[in-house]
Amino acid sequence: SSSAVITVLEPSHGRASSDTVRFRNVSSFDGFTSTILEKAEGYSITKVNDDTYTFSASSGTATSGVKGGGGRVTAGPVTLGT
Repeated sequence: SSSAVITVLEPSHGRASSDTVRFRNVSSFDGFTSTILEKAEGYSITKVNDDTYTFSASSGTATSGVKGGGGRVTAGPVTLGT
């Protein structure tokens, strides 16, 4: 299967390239299932600017310009501290 680059809009995210981010509460969209998008090991990101970053995910169609994921998505570290 091919991989596609997904752009994430997270205003003032404070993240850097090579950070690993795990997504939760994602709605499936554009051929990407929530299982793929919420994988436990997370995704290594590439910072675009202070409000956006990208990551590569497998098995979606990634039609250009499609927006999705839902309004309740959270993004954070792979492990939440105890």
